[in-house]
Formats: sequence, C-alpha cells, structure tokens
Amino acid sequence: MGYIRRPSYYKNFRCIGSACTDNCCIGWEIEVDADTLAYYQTVSGSFGEKLRASISAPAPQTGTAHFFMDKQNRCPLLDACNLCEVYKHLGEQHMVQICTDHPRYFGWFSGGREDGLGLCCEAAAHLILQETGYPQWEILQEPDTSDTDEKTEHGIEQTLFSMREQLFHLIKPEASVSFDEKTDAIYRAARAMQDQYDAVVFGFPADETEEDLFCWSKAFWNEACLTQIFNQLLQMEINRPDWKDHLLCIKTQLSDLLHARPAFLQFYQKKCYEYDQLLLYFVYRHFMNARDDDAVREKVQFALISTAVIQVLDIFHWMTHGTLSHWDQICICKAYSREIEYDEENTECLSNFIFDT
Repeated sequence: MGYIRRPSYYKNFRCIGSACTDNCCIGWEIEVDADTLAYYQTVSGSFGEKLRASISAPAPQTGTAHFFMDKQNRCPLLDACNLCEVYKHLGEQHMVQICTDHPRYFGWFSGGREDGLGLCCEAAAHLILQETGYPQWEILQEPDTSDTDEKTEHGIEQTLFSMREQLFHLIKPEASVSFDEKTDAIYRAARAMQDQYDAVVFGFPADETEEDLFCWSKAFWNEACLTQIFNQLLQMEINRPDWKDHLLCIKTQLSDLLHARPAFLQFYQKKCYEYDQLLLYFVYRHFMNARDDDAVREKVQFALISTAVIQVLDIFHWMTHGTLSHWDQICICKAYSREIEYDEENTECLSNFIFDT
C-alpha cells in the first residue's frame, strides 16, 4: 500500500465557479492528454466536429495536442457565460485531465504520492494564506501509485524528505524570528543540505568556503539586486501584458520601496505569518524536484526569491493604495504564481539567480 500526503486544507478546496474573478480557460494553453484526445475522435454530431476543429495536431517534439485559443485568448469551448461546453455536452468525466485536476498538482514517489493546491487559483490562495501554524498533513492509504521500487531512489527521496522537514522547522521555528533572520537561516541550511546531498549521492566532499557566512537578506534587499531580479522577470515569458506593465512600474520605484519596507512590515506585522505560509507552500511544492536534478540549494532559493518578490509586490501595493487587504494579497500571489510557477524556464531562471557578492 502506498500513501497520499496532502496539506490539511486540501480537503476544503472547492471551485467557486462563476464567483471567481478569473478563469482557468482564458490565457492558458490547455493541453489535451492522449486518452481524452482518443475519446474526442469518437464523438459524433456537430459538437464532435466542433470539438475536433478546436484541437491542434499533436506537436512533433512532444506528441501533445492542445486547444486553439481564439482572438480573445479564450478556449474555443468556453461559451458566452464562461461555462465549458465539454462539461455541458459530455460531462466532467470527459474533460481533459488538466481541466479536471486544476489547480491541484501531484508528485509521485517510490512510496506513494503528494498532492497540493496551486497558488494561481484565488480559492486555493485563500486557503494557503489563512493557515498560521506548523504545516499539518492529511495522509491517506491507497494502492501504491509509484512506477519504481528501486531502493536507491527511495533512499534519495527519504534524504530529501528529511531535509524538507528541517526547512519546515526553520520556516516555523519555536521562537519568533524576523523574516530576514528566517531567510538567512534557511539559505545557510540549504547550502549545508546541498553539501550533504552531494556527499550522500555522489560522494563529493563538503565545500568548505567562507560563503557559509553569506547573508541572503542583505544580498536581496538592496536596489542593485532588486533591479537585477526585476530585469530578469521582465525578460521571462509573460503570460499577461498587465504583468509586464506592473513590473516596469515597480522597477522605477525600487529605491522608495526599500525605504518604505520597515514601515510596511510594521503595518503588516499581524499578518506577516502569510510569508511563512508562502515559504511553506513553495518548499512543499518544489523542493522534492531536486530528486530529478540534484539542485537542492536552487529549489530553496526559488522559494526564498518567490516569497520575497511577493513581499516587494505587497509593499508597492501598500505604497500606492495605503493598505493591503486579504483580497489584494490573494490577487498578488495569484498573479505571481500564474506568471512564474507554470513555466519551467521561468522557475529555473529564478532558481539559478546569482547574487553579486
């Protein structure tokens, strides 16, 4: 028997449908999985013809088909009321896999599976941000869904799971520490973890350098570094034009933003636990991907940069509007996740960011 591990809030997720201010079928390239595509080839009548005309041929490189987007960047099977015609005509069981799953995501391991909710969905973001304590899990038992029983892979996974648990304790320590002290401790731990991982997996000796004294917060929270990061964000693939405009506007005010940060943190002190929740979310979702590329430190750096960039966006909003509501925070997190997390090249770019020291 294998396991399914989920955050405790996972079971509370419900799609809010027409109450959502966004739409999963607008602005995304929606892949059509092979099994669903095969079924769509059998659908008869005028809807079957419309269905097939809405789907591209499988790409030669990946073998993956997708729905064509219309001129408004909408899925062609989204009706005037923003309802899915596949759902209406064929039922939920015949929607493409990604539409059925979203915003859920899954990670398969040698002993079972981990599930989570993506931050790009406003209903999911609400659940993620409202948590305050140490992460709690719901663990279910079901037949093992892994595709390997190799002992070596299991051993690597257990090493990474143990490291991730250490990171959780640093994110939610017993004694209260500032956000900057927390990020510094997490980054130092990530460097040590990379050395430990390399020793276990490759037999490399630990790299003893003075960089262990590197202060992550000091390196990040300065105008030169933020300018470099925002330049990289602007060079990445952009999902929606308003994101680029927003980044450009923030970039012109980085000096004022840094000056305003202490006052913002004072204003937001009762809700700064949200940054813990974001760190927990990014670490939970992305850290175990080090199993595939051995980049332990980079996965932690992605979590640190992502959370800190969201704080930059928060400060800018507060400077501009004089406040930052729960809804504002949801929208900021949703936009960041949509633009960065769902593009592998974008996540790798931030993971591999090099600080000038």
